[in-house]
Amino acid sequence: MTGVNSVTLRAWQRRYGLLNPQRTEQGHRLYSDVDIETIRQILGWLDKGVAISKVRPLLEGNTELADNSDSDASSQAAVDQLLQSLVALDAQALDRQVSQLMKEYPLDRFSEHIAAVVQANIHRSENPLAGVQSALWRSVIRERCLSLVAGLRKRNRKPCLLLGFDSVPEYGVWLTLLALSEQGYNVTLLTSVDGKLSALSALLKSWQERLIVVAGEYKLDRDVAKQLGLLVAETNSELKLAGSISAIHPELTELCHES
Repeated sequence: MTGVNSVTLRAWQRRYGLLNPQRTEQGHRLYSDVDIETIRQILGWLDKGVAISKVRPLLEGNTELADNSDSDASSQAAVDQLLQSLVALDAQALDRQVSQLMKEYPLDRFSEHIAAVVQANIHRSENPLAGVQSALWRSVIRERCLSLVAGLRKRNRKPCLLLGFDSVPEYGVWLTLLALSEQGYNVTLLTSVDGKLSALSALLKSWQERLIVVAGEYKLDRDVAKQLGLLVAETNSELKLAGSISAIHPELTELCHES
């Protein structure tokens, strides 16, 4: 109903006291309509850039933070910590920080307000360590996402094919993988795909529901784009795009609408 996973809800309850759901005799949490409205208020503050650690007083009616218009600075603090670990090339600290933030923030908010900002800072033209930092950032996001996906895979039943054609998969591919897993998909992930896409036809036709997601940041080869269109048509699959590729290839976006 809210799009917030159970790990994040527990973090909001235990670490910040933002929620207090009732319990069944078996220990399961029961969320009331009031709890659901509280969750939506939390999401609203996160969308405004307020750090999760600053939300509680706002829920209690203290809007001084919002009135002072320093909401962006609150979420920027988390970004600054990540950037400090990247400057130091401290993989352990970076992993701990990413792990905690991905527990505290719904994935779409983490992606938009934190990960995207970190990525933009890494790739500043004046950053001499951009290449090394980018590799470390990709590695940590990849490992963290794969760990979370492994915990979801056992209960997920809906099949999905996630394709990446970039020679080096960017961090967004792994966040897309996790997002699909949180939506209940058991994802077959193929990165740095090369060769004939027609080989995937038999796999897709074996599924009752067919979803192809293409995630990437760079322009596709013309032949690859053509093959992708043929694969979608031949298997009657639904096509979705994630990342910059959706803006780079408007013809594929049109194909998404048709499928």
